[in-house]
Order: sequence, then C-alpha cells, then structure tokens
Amino acid sequence: MKVTPNYKEKKNGMLAPVLMVTVLIFMLFSLVPNASSWASESQLVDAERLQDIFSTYVKKKGPWEEADVEITNLRVLPKRIWVPVGKVSFEFDSEALAFHLGRVSAVATILVDGRPVRKARVCGYVEVYKKILCAKNGLSKGQVILPGDLSLVRLPISKLRGRFFDSPGQVSGLAAKRSIRPGQVLLATDVAKPVLVKRGSRVLIVAASPNLRITVPGIVEQRGAQGDYVRVKNLDSKRVVVARVQDENTVLVNF
Repeated sequence: MKVTPNYKEKKNGMLAPVLMVTVLIFMLFSLVPNASSWASESQLVDAERLQDIFSTYVKKKGPWEEADVEITNLRVLPKRIWVPVGKVSFEFDSEALAFHLGRVSAVATILVDGRPVRKARVCGYVEVYKKILCAKNGLSKGQVILPGDLSLVRLPISKLRGRFFDSPGQVSGLAAKRSIRPGQVLLATDVAKPVLVKRGSRVLIVAASPNLRITVPGIVEQRGAQGDYVRVKNLDSKRVVVARVQDENTVLVNF
C-alpha cells in the first residue's frame, strides 16, 4: 500500500536545507571585512606619478640628450594597483630596460615603506628629435653641394634608415650620387666625393721626390675622385701605371 506524506511533513522537509544554506551564507559573510574597512587599509598607486618617473628615468639614463627625447602613449599595467598604506616609491631595473627608439617597456617594483610589495609594467613610445641636414633646393646627380643648398630641420630620427648629417660642413664640397628632392633628408648613401677624372681624361703623370720631379702625359682608364687610385696609361711608354688623383689635371705616382 502506497503511503503519501501529508503537506505539513513535506513542508518541514523542505525548510531544513534552506535553513542550512542560510546559516552557511551568514557565516561566510561574517568572515569577510566590509568594503570600507578594506579600503582604509590599502591605497591606490598614482599611475601618473609612475609614468612621470618612467619618463624621467628614460631621458636621464638613455644615450640621447634629454631635451631631444619625447615620450608619448604612456600606459601602466595593470591600470589600477592597490598596495598597503604607507610611503610609496618605485624602482626600475636599468639592466632590463632596453634603451631604444619606438615602443619601450619596463617593469617597476613598487615599494611601500621601502619594502617591495607589487610589480607593474610601464610602456611608452620613445622618439628623439634632432636637427638634421636636408636639401634646401633640389640637387641633380653629380652636382657639388654648397652650404647654400642645405638647411637644418628638426625631425624624428626613429624612421631614418642610414647615417644622417647634422652640420653643413659634413657634406659641403661633396657631390650628389643621385637626384635629391627639395626638403629630402641627406643620408651618407646620397653623397660622395665628386668625380674629378673619367675614362679618357688627359692628365699629367707626376713622379716627384725632394730633389727630382718627372712629368709625362697620360690618359685615364677609369673614373676617380680626389685621393682615389686609378689606372693611367703613360702616352710616352704606353705602359699602364696606378696613380692617385690629385686634381682634374694631375695624378701622382710613387717615385
């Protein structure tokens, strides 16, 4: 015969588990401090101060002049950092920090009353601006560069590929190896010593010592700039010698 419990018994059976869960929840929350108590024992790290310290550190420790460095897109990760109440200070590991242009990041140790408690990562984009030599006017291939052809412009250097110049004296008297647009940055690969002699140029071959000087006519067999060694044919003996270019009309040989 099937026995069905009455309603009162079913109700009492359902109340017991509910009562037990309620007691457990009460005990759990009684062990957790309230929010105001927790906040009073902690403080939020000043992210802007950490960014400023990072910027100052990079500018002072990096290989560039401080006035030339600009750091943008600064971020601190994590964004919100809680630490115990006390005097907060920061330390950066100089050996771990790579001093280069572009995206740079470093791990900072956060100390409270001199005791390390947390770590955070600071990121920023480092750029260096310098006065760089540019072509004031367009230059044609082979044109000898004069001071009036140049201007100094303050530009970021991170995207320059090659050695640049910062003084007109570094390129004045050199020749453009290719056509150069007005305003274009001059790189070491764009300039060279001007060619003084070419294949077929007639020159004077000079062999000199303190007591003797011999000169013979010659014809150049290859192009060369001042100081270059080129092959020259002696028109008297028909022999080919190697001589150093002195100017457009003279080459020197060892006596």
